[in-house]
Amino acid sequence: MSQSKLLAVSTLYNNYAAKLFGYIFEVVKNQSVAEQYLVAVFNDVPNEIDDFLKTGVNALCRLQMMARKKLSQFFETLDNETDRQAWQNIQPSVNNKYVAMMDPLQRQVFYAVHYQCKTTVQVATELSRSNEEIRRILKECFTIIRNGRDNERLHR
Repeated sequence: MSQSKLLAVSTLYNNYAAKLFGYIFEVVKNQSVAEQYLVAVFNDVPNEIDDFLKTGVNALCRLQMMARKKLSQFFETLDNETDRQAWQNIQPSVNNKYVAMMDPLQRQVFYAVHYQCKTTVQVATELSRSNEEIRRILKECFTIIRNGRDNERLHR
């Protein structure tokens, strides 16, 4: 592996490994299993490093997508309902109370940006709308989430 590629992988690891570990741990609920998946994801990063270096790529989102792919293998052999429900934790789901408060267009924009790692320009093009409108809709989505969380804090 070239020195520049090694440096890029190291930088990604230093910046995102802790967040990605937390993401994986929330799904598998086991520290050693989460560590194994984290290692597996970062073992694949050198093969995909060029994709990380492209303009507009959200590195954490890309790492989460790689983790989802790895974790799908983990959940192929689930034999109880608790494990099946854990799998749903990494799937974009309308069961999310904040997403359920969004209208269909807001949900579409939110999923495209948050889960599919698309830029607002890409979403605007796909939906034949202006970038400003997509940015406004995305801002509304985050307002819904923020207001929902603020309301939860008030009622505790």
